Amino acid sequence: MRDTRAASGVKRETRRERRALCSPVLAEAANSRPASVDRAALCARLAAGLADWGAGAREALERTVERELSQFTDADLARFGVRLAETGASWGFHPHDPIARMVSRLAHTLVLRPPSDLAASEALASARAQPVFFVANHLSYIDANVLDALFVKAGYRDVADKLTVLVGPKVYSLPVRRLASLCFGAIKIPQSQSRASEDAVMPRREVARLAVQTLASVAERHRAGDHVLIFIEGTRSRTGAMQRVLAASARYFVDEGATIVPVGLWGTERLVPLDSEKVTPAEVHARAGRPVAAAELFARAEGRRPVIADALGFLIADLLPPQYRGTYGEVEPTLASARAAAASLSS
Repeated sequence: MRDTRAASGVKRETRRERRALCSPVLAEAANSRPASVDRAALCARLAAGLADWGAGAREALERTVERELSQFTDADLARFGVRLAETGASWGFHPHDPIARMVSRLAHTLVLRPPSDLAASEALASARAQPVFFVANHLSYIDANVLDALFVKAGYRDVADKLTVLVGPKVYSLPVRRLASLCFGAIKIPQSQSRASEDAVMPRREVARLAVQTLASVAERHRAGDHVLIFIEGTRSRTGAMQRVLAASARYFVDEGATIVPVGLWGTERLVPLDSEKVTPAEVHARAGRPVAAAELFARAEGRRPVIADALGFLIADLLPPQYRGTYGEVEPTLASARAAAASLSS
C-alpha cells in the first residue's frame, strides 16, 4: 500500500526548503544529477552555500573547496549529489559520505572561535580500545558536527571517524541539515511522542514499531565497532538548560560490556540559535567525563530505567557550567536515588 502520509511529508519538506535561508544553493546541488560532474559548478555551489550559512567570504571558500575536492573522483562527487538528495528517505542507518564529512569539518574550523576545545579529552582514550556510547546534552542541530570537529581538533580523528549518531526526522527536513547528517553515520529514529512537534508527531503504534527497529540498529552499529552518540534529552533545549533525560534512553545500553562516556557541551546555542539556520561564529566548549560501565550503572540504579536515565543526566550536568545544568542543577527529592548513583560512579 502506498504511504500517503510519507508522500505528504515530502511535499511539506519541499515547501520548507524554498523558505530556508541557505537551501536554494544546496537544493540545486541536491536535485541535480548530471551524467558528468561539473567540478567548477559544484565548488561554486558549495562555496556559496557555506558563505550563505556564515562560514566566510565566497571567493576564499571557493578556492578552499576546490582544493579539498581535488582528492575525490567524479564518481565520489556524483554519489555525494545522490546522497544529499535522498538520505533520510527511510528509517534506520545511513552511512557517512566522505565529501560531506570534509565539508562539515572544513566549515567548523572556520566558525569555531578560539579557544573552542574539548576538555578532559583523555576520557576518549577508552574509545580507542572498544566501541563506546557517548551521551550528551542537546542545544543545536549541529551539536554532533561540533563534537566531531572538536574530537578531530583534540587528536581523536580515529574516534570521530567511527561516530554513529541517533537523529530525529527533522534533521532531514532541509538540504543543509542533510549535508550535516552525512558527516557521520546516522540512525534516523522517530522522536519521542512526549517531545515531538509538527511533522514529527506519529501514531504510537508506528513509533513503537520503529523503536524496536532502532534498538536493533543501535546494537548492530555498536557490535560493528561504531561509537554511538545519543542526545538523551530527546530534543534540543529551548533555554540552554538541561531537560529531564528520557527514561527510555536506558534501553540502548543493555549490550554486554557496554561503556558509556558522558559529554557536556555548551556554546552551540549561540553558534546556531534555535530560530535560525545560519551560523554565527562563536566559542564552543565540550568536556568528556569518566567512562562508566553500563552494567555498573544498572546495578547502582537497581535496574530502574528512570534512575539510570537521571543518573546519566547528572553525570552530564556535572561537566557543564552551572547555568546549563537545568533539571540536574539541584537535587530534588525525586532525583535523590539518581544523584547517589551518579556520585558513586564518578568518585
